[in-house]
Amino acid sequence: MIDQNVEDRSIPFLMHQVVGRVESLVNKWAKPLGLKIEGVRVLFRLLGGDRTVNELARLTGVEISTLSRLLGRMNAMGLITRRRDEADARSVIVSLTDKGRKMALEHQPVYFKDYEDVLFAGFTAAEAAAFRRRLTQMIVNLEAADEEALPGADKAPTRAASA
Repeated sequence: MIDQNVEDRSIPFLMHQVVGRVESLVNKWAKPLGLKIEGVRVLFRLLGGDRTVNELARLTGVEISTLSRLLGRMNAMGLITRRRDEADARSVIVSLTDKGRKMALEHQPVYFKDYEDVLFAGFTAAEAAAFRRRLTQMIVNLEAADEEALPGADKAPTRAASA
């Protein structure tokens, strides 16, 4: 039997809880804009310049098939445009329209600052900076980890025998 208190304190579980709650808040905020969190991620990634669909998938964590449908909706809303890459006809370049750029710039402080203010309430500036560094290190650690190096990766999941 798993000790419920241990499970509730597991770092991946806690991180999942934080991400889920942030996504819920972002979706609530973005709904009047006709978007969900995936569309918000696309808008803000495109503020950095035009991107290929593959780059957007990697940067936003949205699957290509989902992203393709999302980009179609965002195009219909007048927020983005898509065009074939002249250097590689297999690649599609996505750009913000003036309307999309205006929306992203208008709401960028809300997305980036307000949610961080909520997350870091009760933290000192030094604690918040240290936490950000540690999260970044966790990402580096995960990127460096290889499937075989993970504990138990060589074992298939087993079901507990019922009595």
